[in-house]
Amino acid sequence: MTPYVCFLLCCLALPLQGLEIFDPEEVEYIRSNATATLGGSVTLDCGSVMPAIYIWGFTKPGTDNNVAVAHNYGQGPKVQSQSSSLGSIKLQVNTSTLVIEELQKEATGMYTCQALYDTDKGARITFYFTRLEVEDE
Repeated sequence: MTPYVCFLLCCLALPLQGLEIFDPEEVEYIRSNATATLGGSVTLDCGSVMPAIYIWGFTKPGTDNNVAVAHNYGQGPKVQSQSSSLGSIKLQVNTSTLVIEELQKEATGMYTCQALYDTDKGARITFYFTRLEVEDE
């Protein structure tokens, strides 16, 4: 089991009591790149279907430290206050899409959305990685 899957399963253990992961080794990884302008805005997707549970994290270039940005453990979306150095962070209503307005240079880095989907065959986990580059105007 990869460290990311272990992290996701450990963090979500309480909200997922009774939820069966049909094959934790079958995790999907989707990678993309985005470019935005300093002071502008960017929209980062976490799939086209709303996951049952999701966690957005941010990793600054040159570090391994993944900082929580936003999450929804099934009880409503929450934005973490420590993410304010990236810009004004919002979650689009009824989606897992992350919107960052008034982008700061510090917003350059890797955004990871860990999404858990509840399907007829059990839970499915997908990691969406988006590398964001914030450019000067």
